[in-house]
Amino acid sequence: MSTTHRFWRFVEIGVDPYLTEYRYDVTTTLSDIRAKYSYLEKGGEAKERFSVAGRIMGIRRHGKIVFAVLDDGTAQLQIVFRHDVLGDAMWRLVELLNVGDIVGVRGRPIKTLRGELSLLVEEFKVLAITWRDFPEKWHGLADSEKRYRMRYLDMMLNEDVRKAIISMYKIEKAFRDFLDSRGFIEIHTPKLQAVYGGALARPFVTRMYALDRDVYLSIAPETYLKRAVVANLFKVYEIAVCFRNEDIDAQHYPEFVQIEIYQAFSDWLDMMKLVEEMISSAIKTVYGDYKIEVSRGEEKVVLDFNPPWTRITIEDAIEKFGNIKIKGKDYNELIEIAKSLDIKIDDPRRGKIIEKIFEKVAEPKIVQPTFITMFPRDVSPLARPSREDPEYAERFEIFINGLEVGNGYSELNNPIVQYYFFKKEEELRIKSKEKFGEVEHHPMDKDYVRALEYGMPPTAGVGIGIYRLVMILHGLPSIKDVIPFTIVEQDDFKTIAEQYNDILNYYVDRLKLDKI
Repeated sequence: MSTTHRFWRFVEIGVDPYLTEYRYDVTTTLSDIRAKYSYLEKGGEAKERFSVAGRIMGIRRHGKIVFAVLDDGTAQLQIVFRHDVLGDAMWRLVELLNVGDIVGVRGRPIKTLRGELSLLVEEFKVLAITWRDFPEKWHGLADSEKRYRMRYLDMMLNEDVRKAIISMYKIEKAFRDFLDSRGFIEIHTPKLQAVYGGALARPFVTRMYALDRDVYLSIAPETYLKRAVVANLFKVYEIAVCFRNEDIDAQHYPEFVQIEIYQAFSDWLDMMKLVEEMISSAIKTVYGDYKIEVSRGEEKVVLDFNPPWTRITIEDAIEKFGNIKIKGKDYNELIEIAKSLDIKIDDPRRGKIIEKIFEKVAEPKIVQPTFITMFPRDVSPLARPSREDPEYAERFEIFINGLEVGNGYSELNNPIVQYYFFKKEEELRIKSKEKFGEVEHHPMDKDYVRALEYGMPPTAGVGIGIYRLVMILHGLPSIKDVIPFTIVEQDDFKTIAEQYNDILNYYVDRLKLDKI
């Protein structure tokens, strides 16, 4: 039945939810009905009556009985329309129902002769109709651009995506509960900044007309959270939206969410322990176990988040997984190793070359939750030099199932050394621009240095990418699968109002829109 014909059939029988239905009194959820009435035997019926509301996700018609699948956001349940229960007038409405319509129904829990728990509908209202036909097949749609463009359909019809997005917010809540119970305070840092910082990344630039100047979208909340530590907020965190003007691929998206945590009077060892406890606690809370089976290519692996996690230095990891010894190698020897691995050198720092070698030979082989430690100091401008060897930083990164999900360290709290490191970053940018192009660097932030000059205690910090963590936990192939809405190219199409002028005129007349 065409959209326009179905609509006018509704109007003929005096039903237009957009004119009459402003609310519906819901008394329970489908998940509660499933939990409370699973005991019913085949053919059994409960006496209690409930009102529920949701979207029809499927319909099967068998003469004077119609079976539909209702989704209320908590669960799906079969609802049963019977002519002998509803009568002729309501049955005319049942005949017009379509997949996608939103209804409110009142009835009794029953179990069909086939043993399926259902709700026998005794009365119902149409609360909204779908004006477009729902796709018969959506999961695994080859046109991924269409999935992301019509993300509302993807989240509705793709159960894997919907579960991941729901889990993401549950994990965020579990993180908050864990930290709040330990005396941490969540604060909001500015998303428009005069000087960007907290990571080595290209920023987005926008214009603040009130001040007649360019500003940057936050690439990380780090330097502001550490200003809060200076302000005697000794335990702080933020679940922050961040922006990095970089590539879009299966593991990266320019807008993302991460949690950053800072704890005074602590070092990187304390922070690794906190991270182990927080993530494992959140996973147990959300998934019911410390062990989760996830996809790894074509195979399944079980990730075990029980603390303690493996800890290994970046150089030892390269030797273990790549059978390449780089300890004690000079700069030219590292260049030769990189070239032998077909690694493009686009950053002159020794530490960056080591990172590239690690990414090539070791990172993909790390499956279980692992801390990679002791990064070269020249790629860690906000981290404290190692107390054992100042050529390295007390810095760790978190790897799970071949992906990096977090970065932490003993924070550099010496304003003199911090100024020196910022100065070296600026010099690197100038020296490298001609040979390598724009090199990611940390800009000079003199106000942050001034904050440190008032005294910041020994502090440890970490940033954890929540999108990427959830992507791993649900075995999804792209980070975009866990982002509710992404930027896509707009397609060319006509709205229903553009297609059916008679329906548009109907509402203009009924609602007197031309009189406003």
